[in-house]
Amino acid sequence: MVMSRRFGRTYTFFCLFGFASVAILFGALHLERTRKKGTHKNSAKEPVAARGTFDIEHGKRVPETKSATVSSGVAWIQHEDDDVSNRSTCFLEGTVRQRNNLSCICKKGWNGADCSIPDAIWSTKAFRYWNSAGLIRRRRKPRAVINGFIFNHELDILEVRIKELGNAVDYFIIVESIYTNVGAEKPLYLKSNLSAGFLREHAHKIIPIAMDFYNYIDGEPWSPENYLRSSIWYEGQRRLRNIQRDDLFIMSDADEIPSREVVLFLKHHDGYGEPILLRLRWFLYGFFWENREPVNVSSVCTVAFMREKYENDSLRLRTLNPYTDEDLPEAGTFIDMWTIEGTPPRYAGWHCSWCFDAHGIQVKLASAQRDDGVRWGDIAEKTDIAYINSLRRRGQYFDESTPLNHCDPYEAAPAYVAKHAQRFRHLMQP
Repeated sequence: MVMSRRFGRTYTFFCLFGFASVAILFGALHLERTRKKGTHKNSAKEPVAARGTFDIEHGKRVPETKSATVSSGVAWIQHEDDDVSNRSTCFLEGTVRQRNNLSCICKKGWNGADCSIPDAIWSTKAFRYWNSAGLIRRRRKPRAVINGFIFNHELDILEVRIKELGNAVDYFIIVESIYTNVGAEKPLYLKSNLSAGFLREHAHKIIPIAMDFYNYIDGEPWSPENYLRSSIWYEGQRRLRNIQRDDLFIMSDADEIPSREVVLFLKHHDGYGEPILLRLRWFLYGFFWENREPVNVSSVCTVAFMREKYENDSLRLRTLNPYTDEDLPEAGTFIDMWTIEGTPPRYAGWHCSWCFDAHGIQVKLASAQRDDGVRWGDIAEKTDIAYINSLRRRGQYFDESTPLNHCDPYEAAPAYVAKHAQRFRHLMQP
C-alpha cells in the first residue's frame, strides 16, 4: 500500500493501462491536496504509560500530573527559507561546485540533479518509486527536526551525536531520571555536566527534562523505562513553541545515532512515506566490534503523525503501535511505513551498544532493566573491571558467545569520533 488505499487503487489503474504521465501528475496532485487540507487540532492527550505513578520512597500513588523539574524554559523554533527558487538550485551540502545555472556537480555519495539525495536514500526501492512518480520535491522551507531520547550516563555518545548531526537537528529533547531502571537513586549526570559547561556552544539546542519519581505500576519491570519513553515527546513538545505539523520528530535510544545525510534529506524534502525506520550499523563496546547483521529501529515521523496517530505518546512510535492509514493534511508526507536501509556497510546510522570504558560499563550494569534477559549486573564476576576489559579485547558479550567481527574503526566510526580518536580511545580500540 502506498499513500491511502483509495489513492493506491487509482494510481495502479493509470499505471496498468499505460497512462504513465497521468499517473505521475495524479500522484503529485494528491500530495499537494494532502498538504493543503484543513489543519487538525493538536491532540494533547496524556500517554497511557503516564496515567498514574508510584512514589517508591513514600509507597503511595502520585497524582497523575507529570513531574519534570529541569528546563522549564520554552524554545522558539525558527523556520528559515531554503534557496530553492527553481529546481536547478544546488544543494550545498551535496555539491562540489555549480558549473552553471543548469547543472550541479555532486560530491561522492550524493545524487540527483540538485545533489540533494544521499546514497542511503537513493538506494532504497521506495524512494526510487516515489521519485519516478514525481512525488519527491525539495522544500522551500526546511522542516525543523527534533531528536528525543532517554539519557542515563552516555556523555561521550551524546557529544558525538550533537557534533555529528550539527545543524541537521534543531533541538534535542533529553529525558533523565533521578532513578535507574531498577529504582536506585542516581545523579543527574546531564544536568551537572551542562552546568559545568559541557557542550556550552550547543546549549541553546538542548532541552533537558529531569523526572523526579519512579513509575513502577503493578510490578511491571518495563514500566519505568516505558514511562520515560512516553514522556520524551509529551513533555518535550510542551517546551517548544511554533512547532509546525510538518516538522519531524526522531525517537532514539541514547546509543543510536542517525546519519546526518539521511536527516538532511528528510529535513529538506517532501513526498515520502511515514513512519520511518532506520537500519543502523550495529557495534559493541566501540566502533571496532561489529555485529554480523544491522538492526532496524523505529525512529521518525512528523509532528502531525505524533499528534493524530499516537496522541503525543512517543513510546507508541518506538513500538510502532497500530495506526490508521488516513493521510495527514499539511505534513508533506503520506502514510506508508518506510525503512531506510542505506547501503552496506554504512547503512543509515550507528547503533553502539555498551560503548563505554570499563567503568562506564559497570555503571550500565548497575542501572540495567530487571526483565531484559539475564541481568548481568547481579553476577559479581561480570562486574569485575578485569573481566569487562577482557570482553572488550575479545569482542564477546557477557554470555561469552561467539566473538563479533573486528572492523576498522577509522572507516566505521562517525567522522567526529575518527577526527578526535585520542579523546575517544575507548571507542576506537579495545
